[in-house]
Amino acid sequence: MYNLRFQEVIGLLLGPDAHEERLSVCYPPLDVYENAEGLCLEVEIPGVNPDDVNVEVIGRSLVVTGTKKDALANKGVRYVRMERSFGRFSRELDIPERFNLDRIEAKFVDGVLKIRVAKVEDGARKIKRIDIS
Repeated sequence: MYNLRFQEVIGLLLGPDAHEERLSVCYPPLDVYENAEGLCLEVEIPGVNPDDVNVEVIGRSLVVTGTKKDALANKGVRYVRMERSFGRFSRELDIPERFNLDRIEAKFVDGVLKIRVAKVEDGARKIKRIDIS
């Protein structure tokens, strides 16, 4: 909660160019790697209900958005120490053309959202030589 409020305040002070990468504040953390089958993204979002997460393709970008809710909000508690963040989150990644955005799978396992984007089949990436006249 405080982390997200901090981002909002910094955004107001620094303007629209105050992206989370510029501030070194990236939530949720993610890993991106490639293997023989395709591109793999693992987004760490423990405590988030899968129903509160959206995965969308916009152009060549993969966008993960959602909300991490505070289960104790409005329950009459007063935090003595709060290190976890709550609120809305969003991560957007540009996907190279060698990956097929029509073949994406996503599953939630032990607080990690695992997204797999298949590679474009070899036939679609053939090089065609053009004769010059």
